[in-house]
Amino acid sequence: MIKVMPSIDISDGRAVKRVKGVRGTGIVIGDPIKVAEELYSNGYEAVHVVDLDAAEGVGDNSHLISNISSIGFSWIQVGGGIRSLTKVYRVLGYGASAVVISSLFFRNRSEFNHIINNVGGDKVILTLDYRSDGYVYVSGWNEKAIEIDKAIEIASQYPLLGIMFTYIDTEGTMSGIDSNIAKYVSKVKGLKEYAGGISKYEDILLLNSMGFDYAIVGMALFRGFLRGVKND
Repeated sequence: MIKVMPSIDISDGRAVKRVKGVRGTGIVIGDPIKVAEELYSNGYEAVHVVDLDAAEGVGDNSHLISNISSIGFSWIQVGGGIRSLTKVYRVLGYGASAVVISSLFFRNRSEFNHIINNVGGDKVILTLDYRSDGYVYVSGWNEKAIEIDKAIEIASQYPLLGIMFTYIDTEGTMSGIDSNIAKYVSKVKGLKEYAGGISKYEDILLLNSMGFDYAIVGMALFRGFLRGVKND
């Protein structure tokens, strides 16, 4: 059965939820530590944390991620600005269960291989941020990389923990999930995660029927549309 994993996106020291990743859009939730503590107290065991500032190269919220890691979650995956083995060691050292890598896989395969060879693929989740044209986008979702099929084919050559699909076109909009993603799920080895447009319980059930292990939720959860949805 699919599990729900809340996402805590951090920018300027605050938990936020953006619309399609655009800075200045969406909502400001507040203190990310308090947000994480509330999620934990409400029964969520896994959390997806993203350092938006690190991803954009304009800051670093590592101290907050370290504090979130000490709250007690059984699973914490961290993304945003993971571009070197040194950064991977630092994030895992905070207590993260796995790192989430995107652009590095497409732009610096040598360093990606370096990470896999040193920490193991079981500590790495590859995120494929894609649009309705069937292409993966990198560099802040502004640069077209390769087709999803090709990305999955290359990724299958690595012993990765899993793949996360982020549908850019509906990320942060609560306008529904991408039903076309089903054709790619069976090709993925390991964990299968989805983010983008989830707004109601029926979306999560549909993702479950597609074979996803995790539904990563953000905007709908913090705006109260998915309040009470747990993993039981």
